[in-house]
Amino acid sequence: MIATIVDWGALLKVIWVSLAGGIGLAVAYSFVVLGVARAGDERRRERPVPAVAYGLLAVIGLAACAFALVRGYQFVVEK
Repeated sequence: MIATIVDWGALLKVIWVSLAGGIGLAVAYSFVVLGVARAGDERRRERPVPAVAYGLLAVIGLAACAFALVRGYQFVVEK
């Protein structure tokens, strides 16, 4: 009887998507922190090429975070 009340497939999908999104967002933001910190270090050491590379890593991580937040908002609004 309880099997007809709970849609186990949908529940597992929600759990999977939540875990993947949460871990993915945490990893993306950690790239932002790493890129900003290391870019500053490299800039102080007067090494412009690694500083730009770490800055680019931070920008890509920030773009991934923004994309995940916007996509999550769209998903909530549409459903």
